[in-house]
Amino acid sequence: MAEQQDIALQTFNELGLTASDKVSKQQESSFENLDFSPQHILSHSSIGASNVTDGSTLLPSVHEEGSTLINSSKEKSDNSSPKKTQERYPTSKPSSRAKNQRNYQVFPGRNRFFCGGRVMTSREYYAFALALILLIAPCALFGVFTCPWIWFNVHIAVPIVYAYLFVLALASMVRTSWTDPGIIPRNLDPSPPLDDFDDRNSFAYGTTLDRRIPVAKKVVVKDHTVDLKYCDTCRIYRPPRSSHCRQCDNCVENEDHHCVWLNNCIGRRNYRPFFIFINTASVLCLYTLAFSIYHVITLYLQGVPERNFLSAVQQAPVSFALIILCFLLMWSVGGLTAYHLYLALSGVTTHEQLRANIMRDSTEINLFTFNSSVRNLAYILCRPTTKSFLRRRKPVEVEGGRQLRSVVTSQE
Repeated sequence: MAEQQDIALQTFNELGLTASDKVSKQQESSFENLDFSPQHILSHSSIGASNVTDGSTLLPSVHEEGSTLINSSKEKSDNSSPKKTQERYPTSKPSSRAKNQRNYQVFPGRNRFFCGGRVMTSREYYAFALALILLIAPCALFGVFTCPWIWFNVHIAVPIVYAYLFVLALASMVRTSWTDPGIIPRNLDPSPPLDDFDDRNSFAYGTTLDRRIPVAKKVVVKDHTVDLKYCDTCRIYRPPRSSHCRQCDNCVENEDHHCVWLNNCIGRRNYRPFFIFINTASVLCLYTLAFSIYHVITLYLQGVPERNFLSAVQQAPVSFALIILCFLLMWSVGGLTAYHLYLALSGVTTHEQLRANIMRDSTEINLFTFNSSVRNLAYILCRPTTKSFLRRRKPVEVEGGRQLRSVVTSQE
C-alpha cells in the first residue's frame, strides 16, 4: 500500500500538480474524507456490535475523531511519513449539498414530503383530491345558496354552527392526511437471532430456499405472552398492535388501516383527527340534508295560489340537488362512522377486527381494552399525541457540529 502511495505521489510531482490540484481532481464519493479504502470498512475485523442511527444503510459509521479504524490507520501513517501523509490526503469540507441534506430527503419509505419535511403524506393524490372536492363542494353550495335564506327565515345560529363544523372537518381531514401516523424507525434490530435449521431431509436444505427465520421475541402484556414479529423490510421487531403498510412501505405503531381517500396510514398519531373527521363529516351530511329538505318543504308550503312541488324545486334547485347528494353520501360516510364508533367503544383496531373475523375466533382475548366502552372512547379522544420518531427535518449526520456518515456505529 505504501509503495502504491509513493508511486502516485511521484506521478503527481512529475505532472507538476500541487496539493490543491489533487483535491480538485479527486472524484467525490461517500469515502472522500477518509484516509483508508472502502475495503477496510467492509472487513470483518471492523464490524462489531452495532447501534443503528437514522440512516438506512448498514455500513459502520466512521467518526473523524475517536474511531478505532481511523486511529489505527493514522498511527501507521504517522510512523512512516507524517508530513507526506498530510500532503497526500488533504481533508476537504463536505459539500454544501451533503451538509444541508436532511432525514426526510433520504427516507426509505414511499411517502412524499413537502414544505421542507413539515408535511408528510403518501402518493394517492387523485383520491385525496376527490375527497376534498366531495367535502368542500357541497358545503360551499349550501353556504352560498341555502344559508342566506336560513339566516333571514330560520336563525342566524344555523349558518354559524355549519361554518364551525365545516372548518373542524376540513382541519381534521388535512391533519390526518399530512401527519406522521406513527412510523417506527428502521434498522433497530439489523441482526436478529435466527432459528437453527439443520434438517438435512428437507427439500430446501442447501438451496436458496434454505432461509432461517428470525426468532420471535416475547413480551408480557397483562400476564399474557405476546410474540413480536420481525419485519424483514424495516429490520425491527414490531411492537404489539403494529403492522407493516404495503402502500407506504413502513411499520406503523397501532396501525388501524391505510386510507386511500386520505392518502395516509391511520395509526396512533393521527387516529384521533381521523375519528373526529368522519364523525364531523357525518354530522355535516345530516345537517345539510335536514336544512335542505326544510328549505324545499317551506317553499312548497308557501306556494300561492296552490302548492306545487315542481315550482318549489325550481325556486331552490341547489337545495334539491344537495338532498340527493347528501343522501347518497350518508350511506358511505355514515356507515364508516358507525363502524369506527363500534371499534372505538370496543377498544380494537380494524386489523384486529378483520383478523378475528377471518380466523373466526370469538374467544380471542383483547389485551388492550379497558373493559369499559366509555373509557375506551375517552382513551382515543383524550390521550396525548406522541412525538414523531422520524426527526424528519434534522440533518442526516450531525454530531458536535460536524458531518458524519449516516451508517451504523461500530463498537468493540
